[in-house]
Amino acid sequence: MLQIFMGYGIFPNQPYAYILFWQYFLIAYIFFLSIAIVYLVIDLLFREFKIYQKYLVTFFIVLTFFSFYYHPFFQDPFYLYNVEEIKQWKTLASVVNDQEQILTPAELASKVTLQAWQNGKPIGDLFPEVNLRQMEYLAPYLEGDNWMVLLAKPLYLGHISMNVLLIGFILLFFGYQYKKDPPQGAYIDKMMFLFLIFCSMEVLHFWGSLKSVEWKSYIEVSNIGQYITVSLEIMLALFFALRLKFITSVQGEFYETELATNPYQISRWRDW
Repeated sequence: MLQIFMGYGIFPNQPYAYILFWQYFLIAYIFFLSIAIVYLVIDLLFREFKIYQKYLVTFFIVLTFFSFYYHPFFQDPFYLYNVEEIKQWKTLASVVNDQEQILTPAELASKVTLQAWQNGKPIGDLFPEVNLRQMEYLAPYLEGDNWMVLLAKPLYLGHISMNVLLIGFILLFFGYQYKKDPPQGAYIDKMMFLFLIFCSMEVLHFWGSLKSVEWKSYIEVSNIGQYITVSLEIMLALFFALRLKFITSVQGEFYETELATNPYQISRWRDW
């Protein structure tokens, strides 16, 4: 909820407060979600490991992929503003703002030669055919606030990749469970199923947002995604509450203790 006030009631004199808070909040959210899901998979696959060993393996896996997708955001807090497409968009926007009439991509290509960028620095002009294709790609983002969708693209691509990775781990969880059929903690399988739907919807949500070139369409897709996300989170909260109720009972405490110490010699507990 702090995001609503960031840059307005909180740090009102910092023009980038909102975007920086939004950026790092999303990164932190996917980081902790990844730890939660990957740990459950490691806990299932390597029951003989000690808890700290499971956490070490989990952090190693998550940080490996996490650093691959998100390291630019920690090297440069304003990375979103320094990617090649945004730099090219700025060049086009400055030209379009000086024109009294709307120019077609072909007309823009005849007036402007975009540059290739690397590490926030220009490294050379684009070839004519590449320049025209890039004009056609960037032209829709010149209208209104559509550029905000383009700005979020690198961050959303990272989120899509991480959620696809998590879907792979969840499928590994269910595949191992189907193959070996080990006893599970109360409600764990149902939580993982909800996480599967959750991560799948996140991929669909972020991908749909990127494909919505218009800012209004992006907002509509985001709003629809919010309802689905909140519904899944409410169901997750319900299963967490049911699990907490069970494991704090005498029977639940005994079951979970035996599951941790001697999992292959106990019978199954079935929830209602």
